[in-house]
Parts: sequence; structure tokens; C-alpha cells
Amino acid sequence: MRLSPIQEKIVAAFNAAAQTYDFATPVQREVARALVERAAAVSRAPATILDLGAGAGHVTELALSQWPDAELTALDAAPAMLARLRAKFPKVTTIEGDAARLDGLGRHDLILSSMMLHWLDDPRAALAAWRRHLAPGGLLCVATPLAGSLHEWRALLRASGLDDGLWAFPPENFADGLGARVEIVDFPAVHPDARAFLRGLKGAGAHKSRPGARPAPAGALRRLLAAQDGPFKATFRIAFLTLPAD
Repeated sequence: MRLSPIQEKIVAAFNAAAQTYDFATPVQREVARALVERAAAVSRAPATILDLGAGAGHVTELALSQWPDAELTALDAAPAMLARLRAKFPKVTTIEGDAARLDGLGRHDLILSSMMLHWLDDPRAALAAWRRHLAPGGLLCVATPLAGSLHEWRALLRASGLDDGLWAFPPENFADGLGARVEIVDFPAVHPDARAFLRGLKGAGAHKSRPGARPAPAGALRRLLAAQDGPFKATFRIAFLTLPAD
């Protein structure tokens, strides 16, 4: 598996977060649950399931519960995350790999991916490529953050003249023309304060800055966090996309 320098940094962040991921990701777990529920409502009982960007196993766990007789394969680029998944679900087949390159993985009745697509260089191209790995009659069901996610944090920094540095999320129309059914849902989460929000991002491994971002000066960031008092809400805007096999 060959990764670009940026991708290597992303994978390193998720590897470092393998032990804290489950605790730090209540929203990600909620989104995974919503994704599997939507897939179950439209998918025939799948014999084979592929979980792309499986991480520590939120989607894997829910899919195993929903379809206990299915053969499930979990792919992720972060080996420490896959180790956590294997410890919890030893019967699941795991593959350390790049979700943008699925050569040799064959076709599956159901492909799931939750909150990973935005980390890839070209989310739209990835969707089209994933669809080609569906078996006849299969479904691709994806949940991904969209532009507008975490707008509260961006606004807080912008008000202080600082660059938020957050990873760029795809626009709402990024999948236009692919024939996807799209549902957009906001998932707000209230943190004790903004500092706790940042700790949660790091604990989830999702704190890497977008390429070209100017990190906020440490002193200015400390002052901003000290001035922010009380609960802090951060909202993920999630697109649920469903694409049938061609």
C-alpha cells in the first residue's frame, strides 16, 4: 500500500487514536447506526458485506448484528485501528489497504462506509469506483460529512481572525449525476467547552489540518479557548448516499 505524504499523516493520526477512538466518537457511532438502519431498510439480506474505512468497528459491529449470517470484510489503512477491530470481532476478515484502490477485492452485495470518504483525494471518483465493486442487485450506502460541518468552531476562530485549519468536506452537490439517493441530516453534539471539542477530535484521530492551512498560533488559540466559557455545540452535517449497482 503506497500512500502520499498527506495520507501517511492521516493514517498516523488514526493509528495514534486507536485506543481512544471508541470513547471519543459518540457522534460517529450515532452516524454509523443511522447508516446501517438506512441500509437495512432498502437492502435485501446480503451474503457479503464490505466495510470501507472500518476504523475500530462501529459499522462492523452494527452490520454483524443486523446481518449475522453475512460474510463481512473490513478494510482500513490504519493497522492499529484494524487490530482493535480484530480484537472485538475475530471472525471478521480484515484488510489493511487504501480505500481509493480496491483492486482484487471482488464484488459484494452491500458496501458500507461511514465518515471516511472525505479523507480521500477525490470523493466523487471514489464513489464511482466503489460502485463497480457491487454484485448484481447490490447497494452502496455511504455516510460522509459535508461542507458546513463544524461551522460553530469555524465561526469561533473566524471571529478572532484565525484560520480553523479543519479538513475540507465535500460540497452538498459533490455526487450529482451519479444517480445517488441523498438524505442530509445534522448531528449536533454538545461538549463541556471548546477545549473538550478539540480533545474529542484528537481522540478520534480526526484532527489533521487540511493541506495549506495556517495553524492558529498557540498563544492565540490558548487565549480563545480560555475566553470561551460553558457548553460548546459542534454539528456534523451528514449526507447519506445510496447507490444501486450499475
